[in-house]
Amino acid sequence: MNGRGTPMIQRYLTAALAAFFLLAAAPVRADDDPAARVVSDPTLAYRKAFRVEVPPEAWNRILDHPYLMTQLWAHYRFQPAYRVTRSGADLHVVDPSGITGDLRPLPPSDASRAFYGAGSFHHWAIPSFFSAEGVVSFECKPEGGGLTGEAKIFMRGSNGISRLAMRLFSALLLRHIDRRFTSNLNDTKKIIHDIVHDPDRVRKRLAGPLRDDFDRMVAPP
Repeated sequence: MNGRGTPMIQRYLTAALAAFFLLAAAPVRADDDPAARVVSDPTLAYRKAFRVEVPPEAWNRILDHPYLMTQLWAHYRFQPAYRVTRSGADLHVVDPSGITGDLRPLPPSDASRAFYGAGSFHHWAIPSFFSAEGVVSFECKPEGGGLTGEAKIFMRGSNGISRLAMRLFSALLLRHIDRRFTSNLNDTKKIIHDIVHDPDRVRKRLAGPLRDDFDRMVAPP
């Protein structure tokens, strides 16, 4: 290849990469429903059946208090050590692995609870433009003295580069999601067991507004 051809190819590749980045980061329309978009066109989807020894109405009340549950998680010293702050019903979550995101509840139904989140990675090994949206839903029905249900997690890369990377590493990501979900659910079941069977013990861990939240959560409907 002659010397004149090389700069032309370099300019073409530079222009193509620039166009790819711009298209990948195209803004979402203001009237778009991000949660519906994630569910209808996910980059990754994960499903897991589960059982919890608690009536569905108690389970739903617990899921209706996600900030309280994150603070109990910290009191129990479970891992990962999430850092969570709230603004109204929305939560800002910092995962020690480098994931930072915002979480908000979606409209509930008698049989399900769902949350929408958007986040990005803050890790030296991951470029800062990698980001994703997600929806996690819990559908349940009574069975015996507890409930059975299915958790669904839908994830969608926020730009073309993120979606491409997530598809390339989908098997690895799904294994990580399964390990994290299973571990977190098992630890959450321990908190739920104490809430149902020894609420006074749990209440003593809390003070101020958190104790008020707890009293509202466990109050008879």
